[in-house]
Amino acid sequence: MAAKQLMVFPFTVPLDPRGLMRDAAQGVYARSLARTLAERLSLSPQMSAVAATLTANGPIEGLEQTREEEEEHGWVVASQPWTVDEACHIGLPEGMEFVLHGAAELTDRIRLRILLVDQPRRILALDHVVLRPRAELFAALEEAAGVVAQALGEELPRIKWPTSDVEAYLAYLRGRDLSASHESGVRVPDPSKSFDAYLEAARRDLSFLDAQDRLLALALDFALGGQGPVASARAGCERLLQLDPAAFKAHATLAEMDLAAGNAASAEARLHRVLKLRPDWGPAYERMGTALLRQERYGEALSFFDRATRERRDDTDALVGLGSSLAELDRLEEAIAAWRKALKLGAQTPHLHENLAAALLRLGRRSEAREHRRVARQLAGKPGFGLDIFADAWHWLTGNGPRR
Repeated sequence: MAAKQLMVFPFTVPLDPRGLMRDAAQGVYARSLARTLAERLSLSPQMSAVAATLTANGPIEGLEQTREEEEEHGWVVASQPWTVDEACHIGLPEGMEFVLHGAAELTDRIRLRILLVDQPRRILALDHVVLRPRAELFAALEEAAGVVAQALGEELPRIKWPTSDVEAYLAYLRGRDLSASHESGVRVPDPSKSFDAYLEAARRDLSFLDAQDRLLALALDFALGGQGPVASARAGCERLLQLDPAAFKAHATLAEMDLAAGNAASAEARLHRVLKLRPDWGPAYERMGTALLRQERYGEALSFFDRATRERRDDTDALVGLGSSLAELDRLEEAIAAWRKALKLGAQTPHLHENLAAALLRLGRRSEAREHRRVARQLAGKPGFGLDIFADAWHWLTGNGPRR
């Protein structure tokens, strides 16, 4: 039986007599609680809930803004839930049947009004109000998810929330909202403060590992994805390490930034710290191999890549690195075997095929080398014939093709 599909929209927020939000944080919680509810419902295999993202350019209802802010891309904040007729006219992706929306307010209490609209039947399938003290946030979310599941004729699996500290979780939700802002291109007044909420969550509960993981994911988005200042990303990781010196993934994240910046020696030092804290953490072996490979220490790199492939036989990055180390040590047949294993596991990149072509050409297997060259050009988006092909051909025929 197919899972029942819902689109969960951000909750509406109350406005003051001037038509402005009493507290800008209410808009954050309106989005975050809806997102959390969608994720909670989706833990059931019988339900699939997607949190809608509503953004727009121009003035935002309920928010006092400067003229410059009004011209930026921002979140849409609504003050009134839709009528059943309005909800039924919302265009949903194919297969979506239900619209979940409502209202939310979080002060010293949490108040949720849950409205579930069945679009095909054009009826309001649920109208339920949750009202609990702020300290009972998790119970309130369980109640909300439970009544939605019941209205759909389904049951929710029991779960353990990632923290028992309500204030830590609310800080985490504020962090999630900032992460979503960066992903959606929504204006963030001060990107350097984007890590503060996650750090508050970690400070309140050091065992709240999901908050740490989200912080580190945002740091990589800043450093590698261009979503924010690299210096802020590094500072966020360092501040996490000040809170929790055992946060080995923070060292790994900083090592990843070092590798991206071309500082393999610094990455190596960071990864040594990771392995000292967690010698059983498999991903560190592949990254250490990469750091050593970039320093042309091929024999040392080989041992780390070998350990990584023994830890995870389907680690294609480790297999590619293993092949590169073997090729640099003139163990070409073994290198080709490692690269071909990576290909079978789904690794399809121009560099991998170029490496195979170069190794095969050095062994005199020209027809196989030509085929891998053809695939490399195709994956790189190069035309089948062009002026650059003559330069490529000269490199391959003389055995000076690119190696990694």
